[in-house]
Amino acid sequence: MSQRPCLATAAATIAALALAAPAVAADCSKEVAEALAKQRTVSAMRQQTRMITERGPVDMTVDVLFPDRMHQRVKALIDPGATETILIGNRAWVSNGSSWQVVPAEEALDLSEEFQKNVVEVPKQSNRYECDGKVQIDGRDLLAYRAVPEKGPGSGTIGITYVDPVTGLPVRTVMATAEKPDRPFFKQEITYSPDIKIEPPQTAN
Repeated sequence: MSQRPCLATAAATIAALALAAPAVAADCSKEVAEALAKQRTVSAMRQQTRMITERGPVDMTVDVLFPDRMHQRVKALIDPGATETILIGNRAWVSNGSSWQVVPAEEALDLSEEFQKNVVEVPKQSNRYECDGKVQIDGRDLLAYRAVPEKGPGSGTIGITYVDPVTGLPVRTVMATAEKPDRPFFKQEITYSPDIKIEPPQTAN
């Protein structure tokens, strides 16, 4: 397995996919933009994602300490172990489950710039969002927003972002085909905790 680090953040994944939905409800793009902007003001967050890819199911956990720390764990069902990447400032380390390796300075800088662009900076909103109203998921009342891009490839995909009405923060994103809306191929849960810590690995070659 390659030791070259890859920033497989959910933000980058979502940005690369086209979302679609029927234009029915009111335009709520401003509310989603405000939630994403507020997300960048927290001290820490954890994104837990399950994706269906060409390699089968993939689980990914990304811990973020703003403004410049990340610990990413990626595990495909067919992989014997998880691939981990730690980023602190312009330094980075990667592990395939056996040992930690120091990432070369140039690659670490590229990773840091990608992290800043895709995670730290408020994303440029390319999709329009419509209000789906209040829904209850796992006993929680959440506000649902459905993405509505321009017509084109991917028009059979449904993407919904859920925001906690109390905190104003995004807490869940799901993506599914229009044929199987209850079986998402992308599902992300986001939690916010100041207890998250990210430190350099104790041993690295």
